[in-house]
Amino acid sequence: MTSQDLEEALTDAEDAFQRRPEHPEVGLEHVADAAVLQLRKACRLLDAAGFLFDRNGHITVIIEASFVAIERSIQFYVEEKGYDVPGQSHTEVYGLGVRAGLFSRDVADRLRELWRENRSESYYRTGIAGEYRARTTYELATKLHAEVVELTRTRDCLC
Repeated sequence: MTSQDLEEALTDAEDAFQRRPEHPEVGLEHVADAAVLQLRKACRLLDAAGFLFDRNGHITVIIEASFVAIERSIQFYVEEKGYDVPGQSHTEVYGLGVRAGLFSRDVADRLRELWRENRSESYYRTGIAGEYRARTTYELATKLHAEVVELTRTRDCLC
């Protein structure tokens, strides 16, 4: 690859984001409600993580997608309950979940520690991402998402 190839690829990518998508992602294409958008992002992340499990690999991506799906599901719940969600760090959403009554302070602290100790370790490769870790994180994300959907009785879930 030459520098010119890289610049052309960069120009193409920049241009692509300036255009209206010809084939937008189904389910996310016309979502105006910010809370529903977060819920549906979580749905897509869980679907992608499940797909990757079926392909027997990509453990780091499954862990990352599961943690982000947890965040998006909690954000949907908090916004659905009428709380404002300012731009926050990854771990602040757990405190918002406590404020909105989704779970206890103890659960929020454990989720925060799980993220701090393990998501970062897997993502930055300071630890070893393994299948069991990915599977249990994926199951946690799936259960939390299902709980949010049940508690809010939303029909906007894409799962």
